[in-house]
Amino acid sequence: MFYDAGRLFDYLYIREEKYCDADLIIGFGHFDLSIPRQCAFLHKRGVADKILFTGGRGSGTAGLSDAEATVFRKVLLKEFPEIQDEDIILEAKSTNTGENISMSAEVLKAHDKVFNFDKGIKKVIAVASPYRQRRVWRTIQRKIPKLKVYNMPPDTTFEEELFLFKGKGQDLIKLLIGEIERILCYPEKGYMKYEQLPENIGRAYERLKKAYL
Repeated sequence: MFYDAGRLFDYLYIREEKYCDADLIIGFGHFDLSIPRQCAFLHKRGVADKILFTGGRGSGTAGLSDAEATVFRKVLLKEFPEIQDEDIILEAKSTNTGENISMSAEVLKAHDKVFNFDKGIKKVIAVASPYRQRRVWRTIQRKIPKLKVYNMPPDTTFEEELFLFKGKGQDLIKLLIGEIERILCYPEKGYMKYEQLPENIGRAYERLKKAYL
């Protein structure tokens, strides 16, 4: 069971092999505070000048005391005081990945008429919870196909993520099954860009679903 779960995790956890320059870093809300830290690390490397945190309260908020984006901003400014507050843009109302993108587009347009998804932003770095990274990528491709997206989630392993989620009272293996179900079903609903599920991942998903649910 854990072998198949690990294969699903490795498939969902996509990450660029090298750092890439972009116009904007987007941190997608979650309880995992390694996300704002990864955004700060990328900003300090100079890969992008601006960071956008997106996320209100959703299924991944867990025990956070405030909207995900708001917590991310507080963590970043406390731990990385060298980063200026004016370099951080917040979208703190969305509750799912589609809203993360559509509401971020609205916030950016209101924030700056020449720095938004319609004008000025052509390349973005997406930083999401590792098991959600593929869904985030495919959702952006569906919603804003002209954007070039680089995937740079926090560095981690399946074992580390199991421990993290268990500590929050969440079942990562069940979430992995749910992610594959979204990849299979969401494209026909217009939520994500379609991709063919590799046969070995499809078999691992079916075995895990049968054994676990």
